[in-house]
Amino acid sequence: MTRDNEPFSSPKPNDEKPVLFLQDVNKKRYDVPGEPSSREMELAERVEKLEKINRALIRRVERSMDQRANSYSLFQSAILLEEQVKARTIELRSALDELEVSNIDLSKAKEQAENSNSSKTKFLAAASHDLLQPLSAARLNMSTLKGEDVSPQAGRLISQVDRSLQTIEELLRTLFDISKLDARVSIPDICRFSADRIIRGLHADFSSVANQKNLKIKVFSLPLIVSTDPIFLRRILQNLVSNALRYTHQGGILIGCRRRGNNLRLEVWDTGSGIPLSEHDKIFDEFHRCKNDVHQDGLGLGLAIVKRMADAAGHEIDFNSIPGKGSVFSVTVPISSQQYDIPDEPSIVPDNKPVQIKLEDSFIVLIEDNPNVRVAMKTLFSRWGAQCLAGDSHSTIQEQLDQVERTPDVIVADYHLKDEIVGPDVVAHIRNRYNTQDLPAVIVTATPYPAVLEHAAREKCELLTKPVAPAELRALLIHLLNK
Repeated sequence: MTRDNEPFSSPKPNDEKPVLFLQDVNKKRYDVPGEPSSREMELAERVEKLEKINRALIRRVERSMDQRANSYSLFQSAILLEEQVKARTIELRSALDELEVSNIDLSKAKEQAENSNSSKTKFLAAASHDLLQPLSAARLNMSTLKGEDVSPQAGRLISQVDRSLQTIEELLRTLFDISKLDARVSIPDICRFSADRIIRGLHADFSSVANQKNLKIKVFSLPLIVSTDPIFLRRILQNLVSNALRYTHQGGILIGCRRRGNNLRLEVWDTGSGIPLSEHDKIFDEFHRCKNDVHQDGLGLGLAIVKRMADAAGHEIDFNSIPGKGSVFSVTVPISSQQYDIPDEPSIVPDNKPVQIKLEDSFIVLIEDNPNVRVAMKTLFSRWGAQCLAGDSHSTIQEQLDQVERTPDVIVADYHLKDEIVGPDVVAHIRNRYNTQDLPAVIVTATPYPAVLEHAAREKCELLTKPVAPAELRALLIHLLNK
């Protein structure tokens, strides 16, 4: 058998070349010269992965370190902020303590200022009676001098002094009114009374002043009972009428009223110079006077007092004006729900009422405890031609009346008298003495408080406030003598 036909047998040492050949072939197949081997590639891949892992770890570490750094920075910032907050808190507490001390000092200073101001205000309100007494005496004496036969030069001086006294009186009245309102001495005392009586009283008060300026003054009233403070209402209307007379030089004044539902609107009309539209917003300001009138002799306080008193009493003040034609001012007050019968009287009072009893023929009883005012008023009555019996107390008057057979025609009494007795009580005693309740009487006072007015009204007495204007007193006496 040839070799080719010999059975297969284990290779011999010489038979290893084929295996080596295959390995060489594989080696040549994968290990190409100039290219990395698989081992190198595997290592490169592992290195790349490790580098990626390393970079990730480094980034993580860096982030962690940044976070720790940030946390530390935040921690430090928090500590610094806390220290600053503590410092600011201490400063704030210190400032608050200082502010509290300052507020306490300010409160004490304010309280002292208010007490001081209140004391001054209360002093003015309380001292008004004593301050007005000498002024009242001076005005009465000046009125007597004006009636004397003096030289033209002396007459001019007397007129100038009288005008100065009027200005002082006006200023003092306004000052006392403001002081009483600020000190709450003048508090509205609401009561029921006849509006007709106030309107007719104003006509009697201002008739002589209107006649001196050749002006007509008329009234139109309704028999209605209103509910308000009579002193406040009378003072408001007095200022309105006085203001109308000051700025009216021809024509006249009308004091009237009209009903508006449950309210009564009291109006003062005039034919004066009127108020420009540009001044309507300032008309109630203190010391404001209209610039369209050359006769600016007022102080510009009348309407300011009107507004303050109306506000205090809760009443509405309104006005309308046409420059060159006139103005109308009004105050609206509530009508009382309780009305009582009022004697029928003509609604319009004639201007020149015929005098039935002359003042020159009258017998006047005067009770005044101030000697200067008593002498001045008695001299004025004598100058008017009236017979006057004067005394400083109830007992003195009673002793003098025992020696006189004539019945008095009118009584003029101060409110505050000696022995703690008041004028209305003296009037009641004198009326009882002559067994008549129709004896007219006038109460004169420098303190027109609600209780004073109420007492005078209860005894059916008229009321005048000091300092008394002689013309106003004369007109009222003539009105009462012929009532």
